Amino acid sequence: MPLVDSFLVRDGRAVAPSAHRERMRESAHELWGAEVGPGAIDDAVAALYEQAAHTLGGEAGLFFPKLTLEQVGGELRSDVNARPITEQRLETTAHLIAYPGNDERTRPRLKGPDFAWQERVRQWAVKSGASDALLRARSAGVNSAGMSDGTHAQGGRNTPSAPGSAKISDGTPHPLAPQIHYSETAFGSVALWSNGVLVTSIDADRLPSITERVIVEIARERGHETLAAPLTKQRLLEADAMWLLSSLHGVCEASVGLTDLPAPHIADTCAPPRGPFAPAARDFQDALWERAEPLREHFA
Repeated sequence: MPLVDSFLVRDGRAVAPSAHRERMRESAHELWGAEVGPGAIDDAVAALYEQAAHTLGGEAGLFFPKLTLEQVGGELRSDVNARPITEQRLETTAHLIAYPGNDERTRPRLKGPDFAWQERVRQWAVKSGASDALLRARSAGVNSAGMSDGTHAQGGRNTPSAPGSAKISDGTPHPLAPQIHYSETAFGSVALWSNGVLVTSIDADRLPSITERVIVEIARERGHETLAAPLTKQRLLEADAMWLLSSLHGVCEASVGLTDLPAPHIADTCAPPRGPFAPAARDFQDALWERAEPLREHFA
């Protein structure tokens, strides 16, 4: 069960490289802490990112390296696959589609252990005409008003969605009926703009996204309110814009298909970004890369 990290490297620089290393370190302690000493884990993680810095820190061009850490017989083994890519590989838009099944990952907060299942879900999305698949949140307790026990405003107001259409047994609407909400995609994080507020998923049982963290920081520095809330169907469809965030593409303008079972199809369910209250994704993408740092200064 390996751990994996990947992030875009441009001319030896990457966005928040130290945050990537720290996430890998925390993941390794969570996964192997009972079998491997803490000092050995820290040393192995440090060596992995030092290897990445030596491999890519002085290279011109674009790379999307795959950093792998694996425990075999109580020992940690690491590998860095440089994976050069072309500029044409990078995307600025994405089409998402809601995956109708449950999230079957065993370690949703870790990057790597469930890649086989995630790739199968992404291939299902591609066959449906999309780029990636929205995953249902694993946490319970979300009602039809789009609220959960832990809706958090971050530097801004709490803005729940309006009541949905769930009904009780006699057919009348019930304001507290459970409702599906989404946490992330198979290989990315989702952020919405609603009335000038940047909204991210409140679901904690998902991969801590480094790109999302930096985008939230940029939004706050620019005076925008931010909010962690359940990403309900209504909230997605009423957003001024939706962004797909990832360590490869950065910020992509996204559209979404949310038709329910049995077989959603992106061609007739796509809701394009709309509304006047969303900043340009390109501006945030540029701001993201303005923060890129040399790998050698952090890891070598």
